Amino acid sequence: MLYEELLKSFNEALEDIHLRISTPLEEANLIIALCTLSLVKFQKAVEKNGFQNIDREIHFFKSVKAIPMHYLIYYTELRSCELNMPKGGNLVQIQFLENLEREVNVFFNKHKEFLVYLKLKHTILDKYYYTRKYLNKLPPIKTYPYYKNPSFNTSHDILLARIRAFELFSKYIDQRKLKIAHNINDFIEKQLIWSGTYAGFIEFVYGCQAMGYFNNGNAETSKIVEILGGFLGIDKGNPSRTYNEIKARKGSRIKFFEETGQKLLHKMEDEDGLDS
Repeated sequence: MLYEELLKSFNEALEDIHLRISTPLEEANLIIALCTLSLVKFQKAVEKNGFQNIDREIHFFKSVKAIPMHYLIYYTELRSCELNMPKGGNLVQIQFLENLEREVNVFFNKHKEFLVYLKLKHTILDKYYYTRKYLNKLPPIKTYPYYKNPSFNTSHDILLARIRAFELFSKYIDQRKLKIAHNINDFIEKQLIWSGTYAGFIEFVYGCQAMGYFNNGNAETSKIVEILGGFLGIDKGNPSRTYNEIKARKGSRIKFFEETGQKLLHKMEDEDGLDS
């Protein structure tokens, strides 16, 4: 009952923070402090009281300690994300979040076997995963210094917490991207809309990509079309098919660049004539 009472106090304090605090960074700071303090209390209680049997120990490391542990990891990641968010504009921020998203996916792919074990709700290996007795009898699992103590860990309890934390963090990334995308759409509605043809837009993108103007030529063309198209309010099309149609033109295959170049030259000549 002691561990359940400590967990109840933690959940009540967590709910109080959620109700009182609205800014992500302030919330993260308070919850990180709460989780750290709660884990210290749990550790002291475990060292003093231990467990009545193996089932109680499994329950603690699987269903009790994992709660403050995964919130500590989640809000540590969230705080890091907010503090490192680029200030260079919405598109740069989306790229930053997509990089984080890839890192999360790499983590999940790395631990597929354990993820399957969790999703199928297997318990046959729980005594190996969630008791300290078998800590040194399994291949070591890479952990990170969110909170570590050899007398307070099992082989997989932190990995379990990380998985739960990154599931939350993945949802946070999606919500953050949607919020930024909404800001971009608001900006588009008020500021900038592509009024040329879709073929002209695709020719522009492929031309700039051929020159290495986006990420030194390392950006994927489909990603450039997606980001710029969204920014300029262009309806989704089929860029690959349109590019092939451009290549198959009987006349000039770079109609957009030729016409744009001619228009710019005429503009300059007209301006020079007016100035003379």
